[in-house]
Amino acid sequence: MKNYSVVFIENSDYQRFDKDKNFNLKNVVSTYFTQFKELPKRIYISFIPPVFSENSKKVYVDLVGPLLALLILGFLLNLGHSYKHPLALADTPPFLSLVLYATFLPSFCFILVKLGKSNLNPMEIISILGYGLYAHIFTIMTCYLVDSESSNYLFFLSMIFFGGLSGFRIVVILLLTIPKPGARLVACSLVTIFHLLFLIFIHFVYMHKTFKYGTGIKEHG
Repeated sequence: MKNYSVVFIENSDYQRFDKDKNFNLKNVVSTYFTQFKELPKRIYISFIPPVFSENSKKVYVDLVGPLLALLILGFLLNLGHSYKHPLALADTPPFLSLVLYATFLPSFCFILVKLGKSNLNPMEIISILGYGLYAHIFTIMTCYLVDSESSNYLFFLSMIFFGGLSGFRIVVILLLTIPKPGARLVACSLVTIFHLLFLIFIHFVYMHKTFKYGTGIKEHG
């Protein structure tokens, strides 16, 4: 691992937020918000493991990409949920599931990396995991556009491709930023498992037309 490293980049158009200065909302906004024209490149890089090129080693830290991912994912899940069989509708709305995930996983990841003596801060973790949600978006969009979420085989193939690339990038970043070997193993394993399990959960609960959470798969009718 000594031959590899990652570089965390905040908004390059402004100076880095100085924690020693008095709190200033303008400084925070200018540091953690980026222009929309930068997002396609950042989304693309979120699928590239940080070991192949200098660009892939850049970990962009901003709130725009993660927030946009949550909005797009929320729209897709509400759309898919509206087409589910009436008897298969979930009791928990998509918005609540997204809020719980967006609150739990970054907090859980922050605790794990701190136990591993990592210097990752909350904003960096939010950016890493937030851009990871684009794997969920591309997986769901592929399944929805190709066969209207009727093929489990296509879903798992898409998940392996998009989720695998995104998950592998998250794993490598954590490996390179957590000094303690034991903590690295625990953090990488648990964060990646939760990352992919959430994709499986939202697919079947909100996008699959006949799956009823807690009772199994109902017959197509």
